[in-house]
This record gives sequence, structure tokens and C-alpha cells, in this order.
Amino acid sequence: MRRLVLVLTLLLPSRVFAQGSVVLTVTGGPVTVPAPAVADYNAGFVLDPAALSYSVAISGGPPTMLRSTTVSIRATSGSFGTLPVGDLQWERSDLTTWNSLTTTDVQVEARTGLQRTLGNTNWSNSVHFRCLIAWTNTPPATYSTNIIVTLTVTSP
Repeated sequence: MRRLVLVLTLLLPSRVFAQGSVVLTVTGGPVTVPAPAVADYNAGFVLDPAALSYSVAISGGPPTMLRSTTVSIRATSGSFGTLPVGDLQWERSDLTTWNSLTTTDVQVEARTGLQRTLGNTNWSNSVHFRCLIAWTNTPPATYSTNIIVTLTVTSP
């Protein structure tokens, strides 16, 4: 027993930093696309007026530790009610490109920074949603799917 304690002591580094914490906060859900009006059908889509916001907060850890943080989004099902899940689209609020929702993680945003050195380890943004619609294939109904927002943190 004494031997085991000695071996463990030798394996521990002489200076141990706190591991720190990473928190992803998502607000603004659930995503609710309103019933379309005639103008929405003519435009081919209906917008959710509210955004889904996310923030990433990193604290603790070594001050020179480089971390990459990536926020991803996906649906849990290939369907959006009777529609394909790709008919539900998302757009990051600071960009102008709409992306169809899929069942695999798709990067929404990624940032890399040094803890407490560059001051950019806490950040936030938001995502807007719209549903593609057409006069011929989007009957009045309630459409739903589950959306997963994931944070991945790596440290080279």
C-alpha cells in the first residue's frame, strides 16, 4: 500500500492548475415559427421573429492555455412534422447565409483564444430560423422537431 502512494506522488506534476470550466448557455427557445400569411407563401418562407441566443464562458485554467471552442447545431430527426427537416433553416445573426438543418452537427461558429491573455474567451451570438413553405406542399399543420446545440472545446 505504501508503494502505491509513492508511485502516485511521483506521477503528479509539481504545479497543478485548476482545470477551469466551460459553460454554454442557450436562451430564446423554443423556436416557434408563426402561422404563415399570404405574403409568406409568396416569399417562400416564414421567419421566426425571435432568435435563439448562445453564449460561451470559459474560466479558470492556465493563463496561456490555447482553447478552441465550437458551437454546432443539428436536429434529432430527419423530419419536421410532415416536411423534411431541411425545410427548417438557420442563419447566424451576423451572417447572411441560410443553412438547412440536418441530423449531423454543423458548425455555427468557432473561436480560438488564450485564457485570460487575449480577453476573447467569453463570447456570444444568436441564430435565426425560418421555414421554407410553398402553396402546393405545405398544408396548415403543427410542425415540430428537436434542435440540439452543442459546444465542443479542444486544447491543442
